[in-house]
Amino acid sequence: MPRIFNTETWKALEKCGQDPNLETIGELFNKDVSRPEKFSLELDGLYLDYSRNQISEKTKDLLLSICDHAHLKDQITAMFSGKRINTSENRAALHTALRSNGKEYPKGPPKEIRTSTNDNLEQMRMLSHKFRDGKLVGSTGQKINAVINIGIGGSDLGPKLVYSALKNHDHPLVLFVSNIDESDLTGKLKDVNPAKTLFVIASKTFTTAETITNAKKALSWLTRTLNVDEKNAIEHHFVATTANPSVAEKFGIKTENIFQFWDWVGGRYSLWSAVGLPIALGLGFETFEVLLRGAEDMDVHFSTAPAALNLPIMLALVGIWHVNFRNYCAHAILPYTERLSLFPEYLQQLEMESNGKMVDRSESQISHTTAPIIWGSRGTNFQHSFAQHLHQSPIVTPCDFIAVAADNKNHQSVKPLLANCLAQIEALAFGNQDPMKSNGQTKPSQIIEGNRPSNVIILDKLNARTLGSMLALYEHKVFVQGVIWNINSFDQWGVELGKSLAKRIEKELESGDNSENTLKSSANLIERINTQKQRSS
Repeated sequence: MPRIFNTETWKALEKCGQDPNLETIGELFNKDVSRPEKFSLELDGLYLDYSRNQISEKTKDLLLSICDHAHLKDQITAMFSGKRINTSENRAALHTALRSNGKEYPKGPPKEIRTSTNDNLEQMRMLSHKFRDGKLVGSTGQKINAVINIGIGGSDLGPKLVYSALKNHDHPLVLFVSNIDESDLTGKLKDVNPAKTLFVIASKTFTTAETITNAKKALSWLTRTLNVDEKNAIEHHFVATTANPSVAEKFGIKTENIFQFWDWVGGRYSLWSAVGLPIALGLGFETFEVLLRGAEDMDVHFSTAPAALNLPIMLALVGIWHVNFRNYCAHAILPYTERLSLFPEYLQQLEMESNGKMVDRSESQISHTTAPIIWGSRGTNFQHSFAQHLHQSPIVTPCDFIAVAADNKNHQSVKPLLANCLAQIEALAFGNQDPMKSNGQTKPSQIIEGNRPSNVIILDKLNARTLGSMLALYEHKVFVQGVIWNINSFDQWGVELGKSLAKRIEKELESGDNSENTLKSSANLIERINTQKQRSS
């Protein structure tokens, strides 16, 4: 495949992006009153408006041409059909198979994979119904009424986001523990009755340090407070979701309480698998199924719609424009609903762990920018913290605004939320047309120039189906950008380095012996910590 960065298309985009006379957002709107219609797309209750970006029709056509240079259609087909596109680990990336409901869209997952995922869903359905029908009992015979999910990363962020976004006051209590800091676990244990609590231990390898440490602490708490042995506590209060069932069995979890997923499910794509068990337990299996159907809607759209009408592709291309041709190195995620307050954190892992890479798929060094820094918060809170930076800082940060058009749960707050959301979008794009004046003179500090880019996603309602579609939208956006940058979006070797170093350092902290420290640059820090530990003991 010819290097896309040497093509005439890429060079033409670089020239456009560096043009000092590039049309502003305001000029683009003034030139074409129908721009919002031409630069927007929708799918089943999800509306994307990307008109408030410095992208002309010519730029849009050039960006679409990149897809052909990158052979994007072939790469999409390869992912959906189970090709081993995770080249560094020689694995498929078939998270889309987890939500395939038998629809025969082009090059879908192999039949045997679809069968195994259906069996997995049936196991989840049975436990979910047993729990919600009050038939799941603990070691003392009392009904289980609360769930604590112990995981980290993809085994925590996705399920926690979905449960937080969709829960009602009458849903069972589901809590999430991820931090190895014991205050995270102990704080959650205070909210539950040990005799009525189920622990879901979620780890792909079942060796993740934070997760297993917390699982052991939870087990100790149960045996102590209920005065039962470990075998009894594990049998009645523990289930596991993992791709490594043999290790879960060694921990003591019974085979029938192990919910398996596969090595072709990446951690940050795993909420659709058994890792989504807390969603099914807390919200009901039927809600989990609707979430899958929403994601599948986006999968079918992504795999069949022409590029110019394809929501994930267009969202990805706008990001490519900002990162590679406008040199914007950050991106803000701004949901205008408290129920999506965890969405920026979820996208941090999805985008930065997937595409924060410095070599391409051929193991060659890359010279261009890849994933931007993802950050953000929910509205209206961020308007009173970092919105000033978005409006007037010399550093331009493109934004994704996410709004909900109707919310039956919080109908009184919908109008002010939408008003504030639209006001921020308008101000970023067009600035202040009539700035305040002092003594007849406009102060420079009062000028809001505008021309700050943003995308707008409006959900007709925030429910399981639209949420599933939106999560899949961002998954596919990340994939498209990875294809264009020619990187492997499905490994994360930088994460592994930190884990291995932490094990070495922890041994030195435990022994208090720094004499053989191989990490010379940290010797002073380890010595300081050990000295303070001795003083405190």
